[in-house]
Order: sequence, then structure tokens, then C-alpha cells
Amino acid sequence: QCRRNLAVKKLSETEERQRLIAAATPPTDPFQRIHRRQETIEPDLRRVPPSPEEDVLLFIRDHNPFLQEWEKDLLTIVHEEAGYFIPQIETKIMNEGWASLFHKRILDALELPQELQIEFIVRHNQVVRPIPGGLNPYQLGIRTWEDIERRGDRPTPDERETLPPAKTGRDLLFETREVDRDASFLRRWLHERLMRDLDLFRYEPKGEDLVVSEVSDTDGWRTVKETLVKTVGMGSIPVIRIEDADHNHNRTILLSHAHDGRDLQLEYAEKTLAYIHRLWGRDVVLETMVNGKRTFLAYGDRGFSAKAAK
Repeated sequence: QCRRNLAVKKLSETEERQRLIAAATPPTDPFQRIHRRQETIEPDLRRVPPSPEEDVLLFIRDHNPFLQEWEKDLLTIVHEEAGYFIPQIETKIMNEGWASLFHKRILDALELPQELQIEFIVRHNQVVRPIPGGLNPYQLGIRTWEDIERRGDRPTPDERETLPPAKTGRDLLFETREVDRDASFLRRWLHERLMRDLDLFRYEPKGEDLVVSEVSDTDGWRTVKETLVKTVGMGSIPVIRIEDADHNHNRTILLSHAHDGRDLQLEYAEKTLAYIHRLWGRDVVLETMVNGKRTFLAYGDRGFSAKAAK
């Protein structure tokens, strides 16, 4: 778990406290004699971290005095590796589709011998074929790129009204490649006809079974699209933040889950809390929602527990 937006400067704890003080200070009011004084809430400057912290591994590295130097080095390596892969995670569908599209065009242009050409076609089709009951990022990516190019070169009358003038299909391809990530890529370019051609649908658990709840028809395609957009890239990874490193004044670390309608998978939550407990050396508590109820998941010396809030 690390910061998702690497373009935003990470503040030190001192800078974070200064920011909290500035935010709590009311602005200068030239009419303060006639205006009611604004109520201010003093920030708790003794709290660690001063504000919720996304960099879980680095926080543990910097605030657990019992870690050995080699353990801190390992946490740094894992953190840096995770940061490196964030752009790849955020553009997986775009990357795989782009590679599949131009790989095929390059091989087609080489005029390979027939036996090699047939072998390539077989391999290519194996890569971009649909997965029954699942989502193939290669298929979704290449079909979306092909449709973007078509919309630039051969747009329908309705599409022509929404596209920039004098944009060829290749212009749209490279412009999109430069500015988008998977979430914005799919939000901009997926439409009902393409989703119906791809046979996209949404499923959800019902008892012990998984059932199809929406399909890409006139009524349901927007719901399917929003579900897909919400689950690609870093949207597939829960947002967990450190709220307090001295919860209950006994060095228990309190985490919070930014619940977005999707519950955590408890078996993964248990294992993750066990690893954090191993690194932190004290109890770990995670606040989340389970089946619509505010719940505290905890891991300590006695193992894992889940307790609904009163």
C-alpha cells in the first residue's frame, strides 16, 4: 500500500502539522467586529500521523524502532518496486491492447512465409480471444483502440459532432495514448454498441452463487461501464490509510478502509493484517464496512477477530 498519485509532493510530518494549523486558522475578516466569530477546531498536533497516511510500509519503516536495518531496507525496496508498477497497473488495458494492435500490423506488413503467418495468426487469436465469464485485457484493449481509429477515420454522423475537427484515426490513437489511463480511456471511448459486441456484463454474489445482474443492453450498459471503470487500474486495490499509530494509547495501529460500496474479502484482510502485525510488532485494527455495518477487524497476539461497532 503506497501513495497512488506520485505527482503530488509528499509532505513531511512537520509540513503536515503546519498545513493543519493553517487550515484551522480562520481567514482575516475586515468586518470581524460585526460578523460572528468562526468556530475553530484545534488540530491534535500530537497525533501520529498528523493526517491519514497512505504510505503504510514507509510509515512502519520510519516509526517502528525495533526493526533491524536490513528489515527497513527490505521495506524500502518493496515500496519502491510498488511505486514503479503503479503506472503499469493504471494502463494495463491500454498497454496490452496497443501492443496487440501494432504487433499484428507489423507482422502483417512483413509478408512472412505462409507457415509463419498462419502460426502468428493462431497465436494472436489465442491472446485476444474472449475469456468465458471473465475479462481479457488484451481483447478489451485492442477492440477499443480499433474502434477509436474507426471513429476518427469513419465516424457516424453522431460521432462526427462530438469529435474534434480534422482528427484522423491515427491522431486520435496517439493523442489518447499520451493523456489517458485505463479508467479515463474506458470512460471516454466505451459505448453501448462496442460493449454489446464484447458481451460485457456485471455479476454479483447471491448466496453461494454468482449471478448476472446487468448486461450491456440499452438499459444496463451504463451500469456495466461504471462498474468496469471503477475496478480497473488502482481501482481494483482497496484504499487503506493509517489513522493513528497510538490507538488506545498502547501503540495499536489504527487503519481505515475507504469503503466505496465494495466490501473487503475477509480472508485477504486477515492475512494482510497478520503481515502488518508482524512488521509493526503490536496490535493492528482496521475500520471498514462489512455487509453494510461498521466493523473493526483486528489482529493481535491471539490472532484475528472481527467485531461490529455498536
